[in-house]
Amino acid sequence: MLVPEISLTPQMMDRFNSRFPNDVAVLHSGLSEGERFDEWERIFNGQAHVVLGARSAVFAPIENLGVIIIDEEHDSSYVSESNPRFITHDVAIFRARFNSCPLILGSATPSIDSFYKAEKGEYKLVKLPERINGLEMPKIEIIDMLNEVMDGNTSPFSRKLLSKLDDCIKRGKQAILFINRRGFASFVMCRECGYRAKCDDCEVSLVYHKEDNELKCHFCGKRYRALTNCPNCNSTNIKYGALGTERVVNELKNIFPNVPIYRMDNDTTRRKDGHKKILEEFSTHSPSILVGTQMIAKGHDYPNVSFVGILDADVSLYNSDYKSNERTFQLVTQVAGRAGRKTNDGYVVLQTYAPKHYVYRFAMNYDYNGFYEKEINLRQTTGFPPFSTILRILVTSISDNKAIEVTKKIFDKANELKIKYGKSIIFLQAMPSPVKRIQTKYRYQILTRFVPDDKITSDFYNIADVIEKDVSIFVEVNPNNLR
Repeated sequence: MLVPEISLTPQMMDRFNSRFPNDVAVLHSGLSEGERFDEWERIFNGQAHVVLGARSAVFAPIENLGVIIIDEEHDSSYVSESNPRFITHDVAIFRARFNSCPLILGSATPSIDSFYKAEKGEYKLVKLPERINGLEMPKIEIIDMLNEVMDGNTSPFSRKLLSKLDDCIKRGKQAILFINRRGFASFVMCRECGYRAKCDDCEVSLVYHKEDNELKCHFCGKRYRALTNCPNCNSTNIKYGALGTERVVNELKNIFPNVPIYRMDNDTTRRKDGHKKILEEFSTHSPSILVGTQMIAKGHDYPNVSFVGILDADVSLYNSDYKSNERTFQLVTQVAGRAGRKTNDGYVVLQTYAPKHYVYRFAMNYDYNGFYEKEINLRQTTGFPPFSTILRILVTSISDNKAIEVTKKIFDKANELKIKYGKSIIFLQAMPSPVKRIQTKYRYQILTRFVPDDKITSDFYNIADVIEKDVSIFVEVNPNNLR
């Protein structure tokens, strides 16, 4: 049984242990080496017949495998973007065929690729059109934040959101506020000369964390002292970027000083059992507010949560990524589903600067089928997956010249493939990656798009199979992001 987030394992573990006492093992990266070995040995020796965990649990040493279940199958965390690189679905499909057992993909918002395969008959489609308890989905109200600004409201909270949140607290209920950005401010810059604080080792802006009074790089983890004045022109006129979870909690404490407020993101859950402790605290206090990133958006089941606020729905909407619409629809629908799970008093306020976008129109009605039809037509018209395959060859090196040299060598071979396959290869280009340097390594990429064909995919893997000193080369098929 696979779940997308480590934070979901405690709740799921309780449910499985109640049904299969002393017969459930758990596998995920939050375990110590000793704990992981003990669980692995229990599975290998047949002492545990159920394995629960995040994506790495797909490799669990079960000999007589009976069923594989991937919960929230649409989630991008099922794709490993660091070594060892693998796509959980592909491993699960191989194991299911090898063991002649069923594979169940579960989601309220299936990935476009999976639903397309179900429509074509490659997968069997089983629909659950209603909540298991028959309750209605919570009403979603869309708030145009441009109108709020024009009316003089410059706070991160619309008046409707604060009104509904206040009502929720007064009724002794719980609330969840979702913002998919951690830290206090997304960047720090000088208003006088335009200087922006960046990481020395990565080509990215540093994020301000007020709690630690530090600037942090979210790519390599490097830390710097917070700025009081500009290192370039010495001005004290410092501007802070878009808000994150830390600032949201800060503002809420001023508005609701007597209400317990919990924050759940990568910063607060790094310690062992961090997820479990926060969720246990939240579940035992009413009224209370949980603020978090996408790790709170899925799977959690708290009967007393009656209100959900989505503070900046547009965070994922305008990524330069063909999956941005799909990802936004999934996030909005999933986080909205945390409200009103045991009673019909659920309510959701969604704040956006693009209230007429079709993603929100379908999301507010929980109309997955309508969204799918719109999105699949768009993908077919533009020739994006599942009607094509996108493949990226990523070249990294601490030497900029070496990375360029190897990229050119591979690109020359790629051009030969383009000649070989002709119009089957729709697009081919070499370029610097959007984030040109991470952890002192320069990054270049070759992007190609071609009609789905295993032979073409195999040939691109072969030309990328180059061994060069101090150079790393990765191949990604239909990558989740192109940073």
